[in-house]
Amino acid sequence: MEKYLYDDLYKLEKKHWWHISKRRLIQKLIENYNKVKNPRILDVGCGAGKNMEGLLRYGDVWGLDNSLDAIRFCKKRGLKNLYLGNSEKTHLKSESFDIITILDVLEHTNDNRTLKEMSRIIKNDGLLIATVPAFSWLWSEWDEVLHHKRRYNKKSLIEILGNNSFKVIRITYLYSFLVLPVFFIRKIKKRLFYKQQYPSDFRLNHLLLNSIMDLLSKLEFQISKKIKIPFGTSILVIGKKYDH
Repeated sequence: MEKYLYDDLYKLEKKHWWHISKRRLIQKLIENYNKVKNPRILDVGCGAGKNMEGLLRYGDVWGLDNSLDAIRFCKKRGLKNLYLGNSEKTHLKSESFDIITILDVLEHTNDNRTLKEMSRIIKNDGLLIATVPAFSWLWSEWDEVLHHKRRYNKKSLIEILGNNSFKVIRITYLYSFLVLPVFFIRKIKKRLFYKQQYPSDFRLNHLLLNSIMDLLSKLEFQISKKIKIPFGTSILVIGKKYDH
C-alpha cells in the first residue's frame, strides 16, 4: 500500500462506512463462533489499528504489520503488543493464537505461504477470519495503488484455505450493491487521473451517502444469513483449523 494511504486510513477508518461495516461483521463472527474464554487474538496486517481496538473487547490482542508507518499509527492509538514482521514468516510461536484476523492482506502476499504460516501459529480448532477483494474482472488502478497481486472468487479461496488445513465454516460475498458503481467509477477515475497520483477510493465526501451505504451493508449481511449472495466487491470467510 502506498505510504500516503496510511494517513488516509488513520483518519477515515473511524467514520467511513466501509471500515465500520467490516469491523462490525468481524465482531459478529467472533461473537457467533468463538468458544474460548479470553482468546488470544492476532490481527495480521493491522494497518492503522482501529480493528485491533475493536478486538480488545473479546480477548488479548496482538498486531502484526510489515510497515513501520502502520506500527507508528497503531502506537498513536495507544495500542501495544505490536510486531513488525512478514505474514509469510512471522517468527511467532507455533499454535499460540485462538483467533487470527487477516483482513485484506492475502491479496498482497504469496497467499499459500501466508496461509501455511497462519496454520502454523494458530491453535487446532482456532478461527481464521479473512476478507479479500473479489473477481479478477474488477481489477483496476486502485488494485495497483494498493499493491494487490490478485483478486479471488469463492471457489479459489475455499481451495487455498483447504490446502492449508482450514475448513471453511462460512463464506459470503460482500458489498453486492457496489459492483456496478465501482466498476464504472474506477474506469472513469483511471481516465481522469492518468499519470497522476490516483486518489483514495475511501474519500468521504457526503455524510448522508455514508449513512446509506452503512445501512445497505447491514441489510446485506442479514440477507446473507438466508440466501447466498452471488457476487460482491469483497469476500468474507471464516475457517477453522483442523489437524490432519
